[in-house]
Amino acid sequence: MAPAQMALPMERRNGASPHRQADELPAPEPAPPSIVPPSSLVEVDAGRWVRSVTTLAVVLVAAVAAVASYEHMRALAVLAGEGWRSWLLPVSVDGLAVAASMTMLVRRRAGVPAGGLAWVALLGGLGASLAANVAAADPTVAGRLVAAWPPVALLLAYELLLQQLARDGSNR
Repeated sequence: MAPAQMALPMERRNGASPHRQADELPAPEPAPPSIVPPSSLVEVDAGRWVRSVTTLAVVLVAAVAAVASYEHMRALAVLAGEGWRSWLLPVSVDGLAVAASMTMLVRRRAGVPAGGLAWVALLGGLGASLAANVAAADPTVAGRLVAAWPPVALLLAYELLLQQLARDGSNR
């Protein structure tokens, strides 16, 4: 190729006309997939914000349940003669409920039903927590209702958070 021809634009070197028609222009390349439209960013930020607020609410409810429900279950275990092992009862009850909820989350993400065993474990943990709290409460209707509330609130709040996590497939 002659040096003068190398200085010409590619289309001129190939013998093409330097003037293209509008319909001959190449189509614009699509935006790379890493660029998220601004409206989607708002939805993602809102989703994270909602999940963060829900997580904070679950932590606060768990703190209330830890103070009230834990002591009720421990005191009942002491009355039942468990001695130094009395602190283990609340851990086993709440641990069962957490394990059941996590199993349900994994199964939901896999697109299968929660499963009977997970439901039995969750309801068994809730039932044991309720029974221990009510048994250790003042023997009045108000005392028993107040004592029953922390485990119910904790499991419901925790389940709501897990439903949010399952719905958006988040691992956070």
